[in-house]
Amino acid sequence: MNYFAHLHIASITNTSWVGNLLGDFPVEPASLEADLLVGWRLHQKVDVMVDQHEASVLFRSMARKGRRRFAGIVQDIVMDYWLIQYWSDFSTQPLSVFCEQAVSGLALDKERSPDRLKNMICSLERENWLSNLGTLDGVEKAIRSIMHRWQHGTHLQGFVEELPSVIAQAEAPFLHLYPDLLAYVRQEMKKTEATHSLG
Repeated sequence: MNYFAHLHIASITNTSWVGNLLGDFPVEPASLEADLLVGWRLHQKVDVMVDQHEASVLFRSMARKGRRRFAGIVQDIVMDYWLIQYWSDFSTQPLSVFCEQAVSGLALDKERSPDRLKNMICSLERENWLSNLGTLDGVEKAIRSIMHRWQHGTHLQGFVEELPSVIAQAEAPFLHLYPDLLAYVRQEMKKTEATHSLG
């Protein structure tokens, strides 16, 4: 899952908005304050669960121009696309209200964020583009952003060239995976709460 899904998970679990994004940014976990660390750990667990889920295995195996070994990177982005399309199935909040709430929450911890995340939060404060992740243009921009900063980014070009098909391929896997993921994160938070109560 990419930014949007991790923010949705932050809202569901009542954990740090910034903490839940930190898994995608270079940080030293031992240096994180407790609330950020909880979010960071949840992000790591989400990434492992998603990667191992049968729906992800199916998506990575689908025929396309993009190389299979890099399909998981694109999957994270197109899963955000489908979460936004099916938003009303997973939240009672209007999408616009959630996006504003997420940016406000991120801004509160902007100064505790690494520079690249801080820059992203500043960008969101200037123009809240979260809902654009649910558009074809937004998906392409997200992929090209990775291509620009990643030394192996050219390997994602094949996915861009047939992007509408790649997005369509992700719909059924998303609908299979995301309810399982939400059940998983709720269970993980219950375990965390139980551990803290015992401590």
